[in-house]
Amino acid sequence: MLTGQVAFEQRFGENHFDHFARDPELAELFDRSMAAGSRMFDPLPAHPVLIAAAEGGTVVDIAGGNGELLRRILSAHPRLHGILLERPHTIETARRFLGAAGHTARCTFRAGDFAEVPAGGDVYHLSRVLHVWDDDRCREILRHCARAMPDTADLLVVERVLPADGSASLATAWDLHMMCDVGGRERRADHYARLFADAGLTLVDRAPLPLDGSVLHARKIGPTNTGSRSSS
Repeated sequence: MLTGQVAFEQRFGENHFDHFARDPELAELFDRSMAAGSRMFDPLPAHPVLIAAAEGGTVVDIAGGNGELLRRILSAHPRLHGILLERPHTIETARRFLGAAGHTARCTFRAGDFAEVPAGGDVYHLSRVLHVWDDDRCREILRHCARAMPDTADLLVVERVLPADGSASLATAWDLHMMCDVGGRERRADHYARLFADAGLTLVDRAPLPLDGSVLHARKIGPTNTGSRSSS
């Protein structure tokens, strides 16, 4: 029967994240499944904004799961510092994971939600986060990021971007999956650009990643950052 409601919530009576938060085994399985797609992250440590911040800067990983992306970035840049913001039940998993990689001394762990994005970082990233939410929630998340970001900070958003020409892409299949699972969606680059603008950010650039992924680079709108350019 078609209800227009999120299938997961209809089946389990609560949203995906609350359900997993109450079941450590399911939460760990979810984190491992997310890490299984980590080949998408392979080129990210070489992104120009991370290279620019490499000499002692701070990268803030917002809702970074078990810390897989942050581990790769800290391993590639030994002078970088990291802050991981996640829900309390995930923080301990990330602490063990990053500790096993030898990064505990360079990483701060913050238990909290999107309203508690740490201020003062040099690079912020949201990896496969925005596609979980509807547009209103995305704007709210991005506004929290923009408030925390210094004027010179960069935001990297990793997502599968829907092709503007309707060509075949993994993003199309994920669009259906996210709609059924959490009520989210995949989006085109121009759609993300509008969400960024609504939050006081501007889309600076977009680069391809493996597995039909993309990294969207955004900055705060200001006197020297008023333009926007992206590929579709």
